[in-house]
Amino acid sequence: MDRAMKAAILLMDNCFGTGINGILDALIAANYSLIKSGAMPLFEWELVSLDGNRVTPTNGLRIEADCDLASFIARPEQPDIWIIPGIYQSASNFEKVQTAMRQSEVMVPVLQRHVVDNKMIVCMCTGAFLLAQADLLGKNPALMHWRNEHHFRRAFPHLTIDSQNTIAEYGNLLCSIGGSMAYEYLVLRLVERFAGHQTAINTAKLLMMDLNAPPAAPYRAHQYQPEHQDALVQQAQLYLQRNSSQDISMVEVAQELNISDRQLKRRFAAALDCSPLQYLQRLRVNQACSLLEATQLPSNKIVLEVGYQDESSFRRLFKKQMAMTMESYRQQFGIQHQQHMAVG
Repeated sequence: MDRAMKAAILLMDNCFGTGINGILDALIAANYSLIKSGAMPLFEWELVSLDGNRVTPTNGLRIEADCDLASFIARPEQPDIWIIPGIYQSASNFEKVQTAMRQSEVMVPVLQRHVVDNKMIVCMCTGAFLLAQADLLGKNPALMHWRNEHHFRRAFPHLTIDSQNTIAEYGNLLCSIGGSMAYEYLVLRLVERFAGHQTAINTAKLLMMDLNAPPAAPYRAHQYQPEHQDALVQQAQLYLQRNSSQDISMVEVAQELNISDRQLKRRFAAALDCSPLQYLQRLRVNQACSLLEATQLPSNKIVLEVGYQDESSFRRLFKKQMAMTMESYRQQFGIQHQQHMAVG
């Protein structure tokens, strides 16, 4: 490009502070890579809070704002990019989510005008709630940290969630899940789009990280289960958890609870958004993940431990759910060395 790309980064209290700093670090690294290659720096940015005051992220390390929102949007020249980090950081309290959504409502017309002007929005994690408020997702699925998905479904039951990808591009809308590294990966995608592939590679190497984001699935092992009030499904869950390594028939589970197989499936779908069999499969894959993380037990033994007799069948299931093989999962999350006792 022949001019700088101007970005506005939204700041809100209780946001993910490490993510904000990660965005800035990645933008600075991109500009440095361009300068070292003989080009001009590409990105300029301002930090914008709703009232112009500094904000306090969840880590307590306050971040100073450059401008308040009202003054910023009153300027004749508006940014090329709005960057929307997570607008809140609470995985357990829906009331806090609602409060954050009310506070961020003032951004809805700002982002809607930005889209009308054919400009770009970069959104991370719970920033997806703001996109949904502004009705900017359309039929596209939202991305966020898996710990926030149950809140999103409650707030926007008509919208869908992409639980598999780390980053998604919908035209001028660039979205990512949460977590520390997702912010840098998203900026790398932004760099690649506007500064080219080589600059993105150089920036990634400067930050000592991969250019392409890993799949989201492996990080969802042992994921949070949404709360529900269906006592019968809770009983079924407990039964499956206690007997997950056994040969279980869902008809037998239904009989144990004195309901039909059909009723059991319907109530699981309503409470957990999955079938009883899918829930059991998740339990077994999660148990395999735990064994891969904490033991040196061979993969074929792990398959038997979690209740499968057909190794190839379980390997297919594991790869489908985790987006990697059992061996790759162990390499990424397992014990890499044995500790030795000091001699003395």
